[in-house]
Amino acid sequence: MKFLRKYTAIPAVKYSVIAIASLLWLVGFADQLPDVTQTAKYVGISLLMVAVAAMA
Repeated sequence: MKFLRKYTAIPAVKYSVIAIASLLWLVGFADQLPDVTQTAKYVGISLLMVAVAAMA
């Protein structure tokens, strides 16, 4: 955990990780768009993961 905190304290690394994660989320979201049910599930699960991460 020290390793992760050490390197994510560097702004360039931190924002690069955020950008890559956002891009991957958008690619997954775009893949779900043709089906409304799948899109709702994807967004719902993503929101749940954000809520759990915010509590930790």
